Amino acid sequence: MMKQLIRFALMLVAVLALASCTPSTPGAALKEYMSALSDKDYEKFINGCNISEKDADKAKEIREGLVAMVQEKGSKTIEKSGGLKETEIVSEEMAEDGNSAIVTFKQHYGDGSVKEDTQKMVKVDGKWLMDIGK
Repeated sequence: MMKQLIRFALMLVAVLALASCTPSTPGAALKEYMSALSDKDYEKFINGCNISEKDADKAKEIREGLVAMVQEKGSKTIEKSGGLKETEIVSEEMAEDGNSAIVTFKQHYGDGSVKEDTQKMVKVDGKWLMDIGK
């Protein structure tokens, strides 16, 4: 009986750990991707983009191109503003089908500036991704 209880408790911990790794809301997912951008983890940021290209080689090529572009242009823009300090989720507008949402967010920069923007998010295979229209 005790062994079963311990095994159940360990399984529960593992499930909770896995669940906490996958952001369950579009805003939480966007915040995670923006955090990756701030940490200069451009691959993780781009992996948060929904690339609808079905051909795996072409999709990989698109992702690599986007990583290079974000690394080149995005990092310079962020650095000019003193670095991205925080991404604040203002609101989430969920579509009726629950598979897309518009997230309004504010980015707080090191120089004190704040930029508000919106990002369309789509749910693909249970995971929230940024819809970049590609």
